[in-house]
Amino acid sequence: MKLLADRKGSSYLVNDGNDLHTKYGVVKADAIANAAAGDILESNTGMAYTVLAPNILDYIAKARRGPQAMTLKDMGLCVAYSGIRSGSRVFESGTGSGLFTMYLAHIVHPATVVTYEVREDFAEIARKNFERFGIDNVRLELRDTYAGIDEQDLDAAYLDLAEPWKALPHAAKALKVGATVISYSPSINQSRQLAEVLNGFQHKTFETILREWKADKMSPDTRMLGHTGFLTVARKLH
Repeated sequence: MKLLADRKGSSYLVNDGNDLHTKYGVVKADAIANAAAGDILESNTGMAYTVLAPNILDYIAKARRGPQAMTLKDMGLCVAYSGIRSGSRVFESGTGSGLFTMYLAHIVHPATVVTYEVREDFAEIARKNFERFGIDNVRLELRDTYAGIDEQDLDAAYLDLAEPWKALPHAAKALKVGATVISYSPSINQSRQLAEVLNGFQHKTFETILREWKADKMSPDTRMLGHTGFLTVARKLH
């Protein structure tokens, strides 16, 4: 798999053995297969593409979507505030399309991410994304987190659920002392209900707003990625 980037700011993820077809023409599979990172390829109409080795962010950007997915700005803060690293034991619920799952799997590799999803249609989208991008350190289980979590001695648990307070007792038992549970909720009312049951946890809730700047013009972009959800970060004290 290779990433081809054009001078107009678009990029294309190409599976081995496939031609690249865009409105600017075709780049043949043989040329792509024989190219190395940094090489320049041209389509039959003369459009130039730089060949790159894709990374986990490219996979996330090109993955198939089903349910509403967490944005990269929230994914990054979830990982940062939980302090996980390679080898960390982590749990996630619900999986959705598996985008955040892939990000977690990249961080904790070679450890395995355990993720629960209650809907088979969402789970199937996630499985296909894992297979397409070669993500092999994920164990996806079709089950209801509200009924319990089997994992123990976790370094972090991530909850993307409508009623996270119902899953908190199970997460609390599964976490090590000092470990973190992070909940992502679109509504502050959900965050409030979770905060009311966070006994034995040190916690805070916040949202993140991302605004890009046009550095050459010294001005902010007129478009901004504003509110997407509330993050509640809670560390187990005992």
